[in-house]
Amino acid sequence: MSEDTGFCGGSSIFALGTDSDMKLFFDCISYYLLPKYPKEDWSILTDRLYRRYLKLEELDTAESLMKLVEEEFKQLDRDAIDWGPILSGKAKSGLDRTKSTLYDIFDDYFYAFHQCVESAKMNHEWFKSEPDYKYRPVMVCMAQVPYVVDYGYIPLSVFDNLGADEKPIWWTGKIPK
Repeated sequence: MSEDTGFCGGSSIFALGTDSDMKLFFDCISYYLLPKYPKEDWSILTDRLYRRYLKLEELDTAESLMKLVEEEFKQLDRDAIDWGPILSGKAKSGLDRTKSTLYDIFDDYFYAFHQCVESAKMNHEWFKSEPDYKYRPVMVCMAQVPYVVDYGYIPLSVFDNLGADEKPIWWTGKIPK
């Protein structure tokens, strides 16, 4: 399990906390927003971002969904999270439990996500005419060296081919060869 899980995309990398914290972030999205907004395509965040990567054409949709998450998290008190596993030591966490809302608790996650999306878009615009340019997708990653460097060498097909019951690569802590 990783201590420095975060978001990367374009030329940006943000270490945000433990893999348990990242999982909790997505669990909160699934628990609070999926039932409230059933017509939205949450798989963009809960599968594509959580387990795989965001394609260039998915970035705008992902951004608008994340903005909806931000608005909803502003309405949710910190007690919306079951802190039991963290307090008992079953899950490592670097989250500040004294902050008042889920938005405040996960504020760095929102900032990092939006920065990575912006970086991915800007890099694409700046370098798409270069013959050896490859889109650097927005994804959850192991954000510490050397793992983050290794992410650039994983073919996107490895992420695409993750089975429905397979954990994300960042959660397993194993970089495929």
